[in-house]
Amino acid sequence: MKKVYLHINKIAGRIQYLTEVLPQIETNTILCKTLTGLGATYSEIKAKRHSVIIVPNIPPIIGKCKDPKHKNDNLFGVRQGVTTEEIIDYIEKTLAAGKFIKLISTPEGFAKIKRAFEELELDIYNMCFLLSDECDKLIKDVDYRADIILPMDDFFKFREKAFVSATPILPSDPRFESQNFKIVEIQPTFDYERPISIVPTNNVLEALKVILPQIKAQQEQPRSICFFANSVDMIYQLMSKLGIENESAVFCAEKSVEKLKKKGFKQAYEHWNSKHKMPYMWFTCRFYTAVDIELEEQPDIVFVTEPYFAEYTIIDPCTDAVQAVGRFRNGTSCVVHIVNTNENYPIRTQVGIKEYLKGCRDAYKTIKNLYECATSSESRDAYKAALDILPYNPGC
Repeated sequence: MKKVYLHINKIAGRIQYLTEVLPQIETNTILCKTLTGLGATYSEIKAKRHSVIIVPNIPPIIGKCKDPKHKNDNLFGVRQGVTTEEIIDYIEKTLAAGKFIKLISTPEGFAKIKRAFEELELDIYNMCFLLSDECDKLIKDVDYRADIILPMDDFFKFREKAFVSATPILPSDPRFESQNFKIVEIQPTFDYERPISIVPTNNVLEALKVILPQIKAQQEQPRSICFFANSVDMIYQLMSKLGIENESAVFCAEKSVEKLKKKGFKQAYEHWNSKHKMPYMWFTCRFYTAVDIELEEQPDIVFVTEPYFAEYTIIDPCTDAVQAVGRFRNGTSCVVHIVNTNENYPIRTQVGIKEYLKGCRDAYKTIKNLYECATSSESRDAYKAALDILPYNPGC
């Protein structure tokens, strides 16, 4: 794909916004922002065209719809609980008032938007610009959240569309090439890199017992310490063993909130709100991207990677770490990553990944052939059980 570069400057201590160098996101582009908080979503909400914006999780929908900056932008959030009929009513009122449609939705909610346009006999593909925000999450999360890529076939049907992220993972789908997508990369003209202290350990709890007093000792004024750890079970254990439960708040998915409350922990919340601020704040992966966390202070950040507890706790330094630090719009103080390593965790090259997937596909086809040729219901059941748990499963 062709690559185009745009420069972002720092003027009088202020970083330029995206709209100052790119008034409107162009169609058929993969926009690599490089920096978080440049205002790509803001740009599309303000753009003078009908828009559908897809974001990976619910928190940014809540945040954008409540943001005073968008009070007059006719923004409508689509998530669980919002019906197709409500979307139809919103579209009808919007068009009758001569306003621009501005729908912001999770990937799973897009089907309701599409259905609403169909029932109104409106051509969504030619009428709206589709922006897939934080597009790296499509690739990172699809292994455990298959529905996140549901809008992709529709994405390529839109006359005008774009991918955007500060940390994009370039997709291999051939349709990007066939539709002549280009990469637009933002290049800051100033030094924007932030140091991260890496603390390797074979005992995360003991490392935290050493690191937390050191962080607090360097604080001239008391400020919050924010943890990013992608397991509420691990978070609960660490809080309990560190003796900081009463000084902690946890921000996680609704089911995890209920899980923590059943354990007797009350300061667990599905959505970020500054009124829930505590000395120690714990965030799971749904808060790594697209959420604006506005604090008067600049908190200290601690990442926790513990693959022996669960592989999904691994913090990706190229995406997760960059995005999480970028959530804090007033900046951060020190950033520490406490890492336990697992030598048995597979590290594969791109060629190796393709070979692995080919092997998974061949295994699936072999067992599927045995399943179809089985001579008894018992053997068919056995083969079916094997098919269901294989990593390559077209039926997922």
